[in-house]
Amino acid sequence: MSQSSINLRHLRVFTAVVSSGSLVTASKLLHITLSAVSKSLKELEQELGVQLLVRGRKGVRFTEAGEAFHKHAAQTLASFNQAMDPTRVDTQAPQLLRVGALPTAAGYMLAPVVAQMRERYPQVRVQVLSGVYDFLVGKLRTHDIDLIVGRLIGRDMLGVAFEALYEEDLLLVVRHDHPLAKREHLVLDDLLPYVLLASPQGTLVRISVDNFLLSSGAASGFQMLESLSETFSRVYLQDYDAVWFVQRGVVDLDLRLGVVRALPFASPLLRAPVGLTTPTDRPLSEAARHFIQLLRDWRAR
Repeated sequence: MSQSSINLRHLRVFTAVVSSGSLVTASKLLHITLSAVSKSLKELEQELGVQLLVRGRKGVRFTEAGEAFHKHAAQTLASFNQAMDPTRVDTQAPQLLRVGALPTAAGYMLAPVVAQMRERYPQVRVQVLSGVYDFLVGKLRTHDIDLIVGRLIGRDMLGVAFEALYEEDLLLVVRHDHPLAKREHLVLDDLLPYVLLASPQGTLVRISVDNFLLSSGAASGFQMLESLSETFSRVYLQDYDAVWFVQRGVVDLDLRLGVVRALPFASPLLRAPVGLTTPTDRPLSEAARHFIQLLRDWRAR
């Protein structure tokens, strides 16, 4: 048999046997005789020069060559079926872009960039998964997401690369009618009567907070309340006279709505780079490359 004799019949028989687990069941599914199934498999294996399947009492199983060939056969049939579907002619297959978002980016830069992505590349379906860094980087390494947008974490960078896009402020915010909300000039000692909401010790945000407090020579005795929950911090901030050390991106919408006010504190110690984290063990998809370019364009504005 010449190579050109391998046709869709051979691929359909092979994939039917694999999916059903037996030659008998495949023959029933394809409405052909058992001998026709056996003949097609024999022709295919003879042409390829390898054994694809091992027949046993419990059905069939792959050989190593059969498993590799099955991937290509399934893809070929899928492409052929799509080409023959008149409802899909001249349409572009949808692409999936999975973006991991740290809270600082999810509430600030991500929404306008995703909106641009949907407008310019309507064939791309975007999924956004938010969470802490350790969770997201695990998803990145297992190929469950394509990239991460957010602050530089600075630890466990094996297999990933970080590109800075901009620097973000760590703010001290209060509810809009807090006693300190309308003060134009403050010193850190003015915060002593109030609970300070901050991330737990050991987190990068908390390290920035502690360094800021120490470098400013403020009195000791601050009332610290540790929280990693944005929901809890928002509620506590509104119901009590608390001050929240928080990344600007997390409260950007709250600031725009006038729900909270930023106190007049600023320091280089309260700034950190925000950017994108990408894998180094595989090439980026076309959709991911388009998205990254939109992120860079957003930064340049």
